[in-house]
Amino acid sequence: MGPRFGRDPHLLVRRGERPGDVDVKLLLDLGNTRIKWAHSTTGASAFDRQGEYLYGGRSPEDLLDGLWSAAMPPESVWLCSVIDPGFAAAFEQAMRRRWECPVHWVRPQVEGFGVRCAYVNPLRLGADRWAAMVGARVLQRGAVCILHLGTTLTADVLDSSGRHLGGIIAPGRRMLQRSLQCGTAQVITDSDEMQWPEQDRLGRDTDACVAWGVRHSLIGCCREVLGAARRRLGGEMAVILAGGDARWAQDLLSCASQVEPDLVLRGVAMIADG
Repeated sequence: MGPRFGRDPHLLVRRGERPGDVDVKLLLDLGNTRIKWAHSTTGASAFDRQGEYLYGGRSPEDLLDGLWSAAMPPESVWLCSVIDPGFAAAFEQAMRRRWECPVHWVRPQVEGFGVRCAYVNPLRLGADRWAAMVGARVLQRGAVCILHLGTTLTADVLDSSGRHLGGIIAPGRRMLQRSLQCGTAQVITDSDEMQWPEQDRLGRDTDACVAWGVRHSLIGCCREVLGAARRRLGGEMAVILAGGDARWAQDLLSCASQVEPDLVLRGVAMIADG
C-alpha cells in the first residue's frame, strides 16, 4: 500500500525528536493557491505529519521561516508543483540552501507506479494529475475516475490495469465566478465566497444566478465526465474526489464516491518510496 502519512498540527519532526536510522522525506504539493505537505518515514510511521498553508504572497524564504523554522532538516524533499516555475525554482533553491539535502521533482512518465499515461508527451501532463493517479492506484486497484475540484476542475480515468484513458481540464468554482466578474461589465457579486441558495435551482438576484450557474456548470461537467468514463470502460468504476471543493461536490453527485483530500500527497509518498 506504500508509505503511510497522517495529520498533525506540527510541521516536521521537531529538533531532538527524531530517533536514529530514520529517513524523513518531506513531501510537498505546491498547488495554485496553497502549499500542502506531509512527511513519510521509513521504519517509523509514528512521525508522519502534515499540514497546509495559503501562500498569501509570501516569498520562499518567508514560507520556510514561518512553517519549518523549528524543524530538523529532512533527508530529502519530494516536490510536486503546478505553480509558476520561477517561484518553484526559487523555493527549491531556498530549501537546498537551508537544509543541504537533495530535492526531487515529481515528473510524469510514460509508465510507472502501476499507471500508463495516455499523453503522447507525458511531460505535458500536470505533475499533480500524475501524482493523483499514482495515489489512486494505491487506494483502488480497479477502474477509477478521479475528479479534482480545486482552482481548476480536472478529471482522469484509469482502467483496472492502470491504463490512463484520458481526462479533462476546466475552470474551478472560483475561477468560473471570477471569469464572469472580469469578462462582463454588470455581472457583479458581493462576495468572493460563493453562497449556495436553497431555492428551486434558479436565482432571483445576480448573486444567486451566478451561484447556481457555477454550481450547474461544475456538477454538470462532473456528471458528463462520469458518463463518458462509464461508456469507455463499459461499466462502473470507483470515483475519488479531491481538492478543496470535493466534499461540496460529493453532496451533489448522485453516485458512490470517496473523498481523498490528500490524494496528490499520497501519490508523492508512493513515488518517493520508489
